[in-house]
Amino acid sequence: MIKRLLSAALIVCFFSCSKTTDCPSYPGDLLEWLPYGTDEKITFRSGQQEQTFIFSDVFSTKRFTTGRTEACNCDAFAHTNSSVDSVGNIQMLCSSEKKKVRFEFMYEFQHYGKHSSYYVPLNIDRFMFSIKNDGTVEGTNSIDAALRDSVMIDSKLFNNVIVVEIDTIVDTKAEIYRLYLVKGRGVAKYEYKSGKAFTLTDL
Repeated sequence: MIKRLLSAALIVCFFSCSKTTDCPSYPGDLLEWLPYGTDEKITFRSGQQEQTFIFSDVFSTKRFTTGRTEACNCDAFAHTNSSVDSVGNIQMLCSSEKKKVRFEFMYEFQHYGKHSSYYVPLNIDRFMFSIKNDGTVEGTNSIDAALRDSVMIDSKLFNNVIVVEIDTIVDTKAEIYRLYLVKGRGVAKYEYKSGKAFTLTDL
């Protein structure tokens, strides 16, 4: 009797424990909001000033198989190294992660200030929003976000543009408060609370 119970338990364990889950890759359509490659260099200009970013760390989940009890992780990110210029030292961190019915996005601008002979981290401007499975774009907390059919950026008309804006009354420390994302191009323009705006040079 004991042998038969053990045999049955082993059979159940074999079939249940050997089951796996096929996890999908990060959707290519959504990856167009993070269209960067490793070592890719992008430059933004405001008058005679430029800010340059080089993406040193880029990743997106590829299709994989995992155990039945494990969840499928699906994310993407593109991080840059720092850029020193007359405006200051800035690092751009872009990331996205799948939740139940949406993909959450976060674009961060880490500001640095010079202290003696080196730079130290200061405040971070965070632009957070989500794209639901039905394509709806929503901001989070004190951040407004919307997908616009068309937007004029520096006298050029672009379709499918996400505009994200930080409420500077709530976030009084924000320096960069408005972000423009063009599908297939990524960050196209960002605006400082002071009124200065930087636009992608090869837009």
